[in-house]
Amino acid sequence: MRRLQAWQYLIGIFSVFWVIFAVVLIFFSDFPFYIISMALTTITMLSLLIIALAWAYTHDY
Repeated sequence: MRRLQAWQYLIGIFSVFWVIFAVVLIFFSDFPFYIISMALTTITMLSLLIIALAWAYTHDY
């Protein structure tokens, strides 16, 4: 069986983190909607950047 690459693990890790972060921000904080959406968008973009860098590293780019 083929081993998963680092970027595939990162997708799962960041997905779980994003969901937990979203639940905490939505249900347990008093922030307005635009602050929550900016925070989630920022986390998503940074996660995508890290995943893209990990993918590029494993594919020798």
